[in-house]
Order: sequence, then structure tokens, then C-alpha cells
Amino acid sequence: MGTRTADIVIIGGGLAGLAAAYAATKKGLAPLLLEERGRPGGLVCSGKIGPATVDIGAESFALRAPEVRELAQELGIETVLPQGSSWIWTHKDGGRAVPIPHGVFGIPASLDDPAFASALVEIAGEEALERARQDLELGPEAGADCEDLASFVRARMGQAVLDTFVTPFAGGIHAADPKDLAADSVAPGLRRKTRETGSLVGAVKAIRPRPVPVVGQTKGGMFRLVHALRDAVLAAGGTIESRKRATSLAPADVHAWNVRCEPTKSNPDPHLPPLTAGESELVETDRVVVATPAPVALKLLGSACEASLPSGSRAMSASLAADIASLIDGFRLPAGAPIAHVTLAVRSAALDAAPRGSGMLVSPPGPGDTPRLRAKAITHYSAKWPDTVSGTPDHTHVLRVSYGRPGENLDDLYGDFAVDTALADATTMLGVELGRDRLLDSRVIHWDGSLVPQTPEARATVAGLTALAGKTDGLVLAGAWVAGSGLAAVIPHGLKAVRE
Repeated sequence: MGTRTADIVIIGGGLAGLAAAYAATKKGLAPLLLEERGRPGGLVCSGKIGPATVDIGAESFALRAPEVRELAQELGIETVLPQGSSWIWTHKDGGRAVPIPHGVFGIPASLDDPAFASALVEIAGEEALERARQDLELGPEAGADCEDLASFVRARMGQAVLDTFVTPFAGGIHAADPKDLAADSVAPGLRRKTRETGSLVGAVKAIRPRPVPVVGQTKGGMFRLVHALRDAVLAAGGTIESRKRATSLAPADVHAWNVRCEPTKSNPDPHLPPLTAGESELVETDRVVVATPAPVALKLLGSACEASLPSGSRAMSASLAADIASLIDGFRLPAGAPIAHVTLAVRSAALDAAPRGSGMLVSPPGPGDTPRLRAKAITHYSAKWPDTVSGTPDHTHVLRVSYGRPGENLDDLYGDFAVDTALADATTMLGVELGRDRLLDSRVIHWDGSLVPQTPEARATVAGLTALAGKTDGLVLAGAWVAGSGLAAVIPHGLKAVRE
């Protein structure tokens, strides 16, 4: 087994790991980034669909975090805003589409917004609107002790607002039920502003006073940010080793940490972890950033706590190792929902006008509803991000149809069946006939379990682990399970992961 040293080891090559590696180079360090799969980027990746190369993973970032836009600017990449409006599909009364009101997470900034009031009355009745208006009279204490998003919205505005507007957002964006999402994590500042303004609608208006876009994209696709970060790290003397997996972490005597790693190769089943492809080696370092998904990170933390502590180790004390092990023992993050994206390139002049805007979120069928489609969302990608398809032939459109709610089985959503299902669902949602004769190309991607629900209980345990890791010498935890989901959370956290 070979041994080598590194200034800092970054375990995991997603956006958190790439951001940490980039930050390390700015501190004069030469990072070694280990990524077990064949490319860095994690959930941000691209694919050629027909004549266009587009994101087949995450396609935008929330503008609430200036660090993402500033990072892109620093790397010489322009950021752009989405075009078009967004809609919601409801299965009620045979199915219909309604525009999403201006607000936060589907919660309106004004109860008099026609897009909110008329849609709510049409879908749930006058009594639902009257219940929503009670939010203005409840005072700041109503819902103050509700930590999950569902309970909070229900306490303030009622079940109908939750079902009609908020639940589609939770399913489409976070692949979760709002009852499994910590409000402070997915909608930062919403509960605090409610206490300050005395109402939920007042909080939304304070957070988002004008109907401006809440997301952006690096021009040409988010995958361009991955490429730019990779190139910047390499140019600054860093090393990115794909097909290399960290298998254990242990306190050391000379350097602070020993990272054991091994080469990997593709698994015949691409949805499973890569296979071992050779002998392991040891990397000695004084700094480690663990930027992997939670199951891998917890396994690595566990190996560090179980390892024998050398007499001269400064990485952690025996008592600190015991405290970390105690928190890890029995801790399991909630399982993420299955996710499938069916990306379609189609030719249709009827889509040139983007009849249903740039995308649509789908409410789950309610009691008594007859579902007309299976999808949970659709993105009219070429209408939302026109720069990504510039130069393609006339009437060429890229659509991404998304599937996967908590507890749903997507085992059948592969191959021709997935494509035919997506074409049928897109036809229903967009109101434009899209059959096989319109299809230019397609791609089916599964991201099963990749978006872990940010429950209040899980957030509390993660905060405890993060605090304990902060007491070690040179060990930092990063990634969505620590920072919160979304690039606006992951990237700023990754940039701050390298300690002075």
C-alpha cells in the first residue's frame, strides 16, 4: 500500500467539494479532491439531447445567496435570469392549470393577487380564501412553534393553501412532503419575518416585495460552473482524482489525519456505487473536508471514531470521538424520494409561444380526484433558459418531465415506457399534442434518494455533529445534508469549509 501527503483532502466532488477545493487554492493550499465516480459535479451535469447540450441534473440556483453569482463572476461566467412564468397543475375536476402567484414557495405576497385568490376559489372554494385571510388577524403567535413547513402554513393560512400551492413546490423542488421539510431550512427567514410583521403574507411581502425571479443560471447551463471550478482548481495546482473513493478516515500521529482510498470502476448498474478496481493507498494530511452524501459521511466519521488514537494525535480526543460516535449511533437521515427526469427534445411550432410558461408544478391527486398524469413537474427548458438552445433549428424545444414523490415506485419508468409516459404527460400539461412523431431525442435519468428531506429532527442532529466536528483539528463537514439543499446553500457553505 502506497502512502503520500496532501495539503488538504476534499472527499466528494459535488459542488460542495469543488467549492471547498477552490477556496483551498485561494488560501495557498494544493487540494487533493477524491471523487468515486467518473466526473466531478454531483447532481450538476450535462447531456446532449438532440441538437442541444443541457443540464440533466440541477439547472438553477436561488438568488438569495449572492455568493453563487459572485463566484460565477469571479470565474468569468455570466449569470442569467429565467424567462417566462410558472404554473401549477391540479387534478381537481378533471385537471386544470393555473399560474403561480407572486410569493415564496407558492405562498402569496398579497391575498388580493388575482392569480392566488381566483385560483384558490376555483380549486377549493370561497371558504378556503376566507380561511387564508384569517392569517391577517391571527397575530404573530399562531404557528410560532411549528417547525415543519406544512404545520406552519396550515396554522397560518389553512389546509387548502398548503395543498394547492405549497405541496407542489415541495414535491417538485425538494422531492418531499412539506411535513418533512424544516421551514427555516427551505424558506429561510419566513418564520422570523412572520413574527416581526404579524402575518405570513406580511412575511412573504417583506422577503420578496416585487415579482422578480428567485433563481438564476450560469449562462449556457449550470454545468458550466462545474467546468470552470474544475479548471480553476487544476490551474492553481490542485489535483482532482475521479474514480477514487475514500474508504476510511483515522486520526494520525505525524499529520492530523490518514485518509485511506481506493480506485473504482463503473458499476454495471449505474444507479449503484462504483466497484473497487485496485489496491488501496494512504493519504496523510492535516486538513479534511468530507463533502459526500450523508451515508458515506457518517460511515467515514464512524471509522474515525473507531480508530485507535495515536499517543501524539491532535485530531481529536477520546472523549470527542465518543461524543461523535454517540450521535452517529442510530442516526439515519430520512430517505429521499425516488426521482426520475425524462428529458425530451421535440419539434413543435405550437410550443414557440410557450403556452404554459417556463414550467409547471403538479399537485398530488386529492381524495376523489381522477389523475390525468403521473408527472410531478415539467420544465419547458428552452423557454426558461433560451441561451442553452441558441443555434438549434427552428421549433426545437427541450422539455424535462420530472417524476417521484415520497413512497412512489419508479421501477417501471425506464426506456420507451418512460418516454411515452413523459410525452403523454407533457401533452396534457402544455396543451400541445406531442407524440412520437414530434420526438427528436430523449434521455431518462434516475436520481433515487439524492434529495434528503430537511426535517427539523434531522437538522438538529446534523447541527450537533457539525458542532462536534468543529472541535476537531482539521475536519470539516460539508454538502447538502449539512448546509441544506440547493446550490444557494451548498456552494457558500463549501466556500467557507476551509478553515484558516
